[in-house]
Amino acid sequence: MIENFRKDRIGPCSYDLTLGELFAYKKKTIDVNKNKLPEFSPLKLPYVLKPNELVMGRSVEIFHVPLDLMAIFKMRSTAFRLGLNILIGVMDPGYNGEIVFGIHNISKSSVVLHKGMSLVQGVFINMKGDAVPIQTKYMGGKLI
Repeated sequence: MIENFRKDRIGPCSYDLTLGELFAYKKKTIDVNKNKLPEFSPLKLPYVLKPNELVMGRSVEIFHVPLDLMAIFKMRSTAFRLGLNILIGVMDPGYNGEIVFGIHNISKSSVVLHKGMSLVQGVFINMKGDAVPIQTKYMGGKLI
């Protein structure tokens, strides 16, 4: 179910995800009404995230979620202690791919982001009954 799985990432009731890749928005203005979706460019890790800067991260872990399982993701307490807000949600039954999440520096200090850094944790929940497999353009950890 999890490629790049590491046993030491298992917590009491969760699994810690690790930062694999980082991306920046290419344009300062995004207008979805004009069908101009955001474009991203890769950033090299380690990366110094400046105050109020927002970037997109992608997990090292690749998920192949069965139809009887889902996950709820949240930021680790380490992240908010660093002054980061991690923007993330749920992983639906049937999802395949990496997890993409926003990393927003809400502090007044710069924060260095490193490959393998653990900022997100997932809690997995068994589903009862029939689930509708997810169908999304973001399958596979796509940014857009």
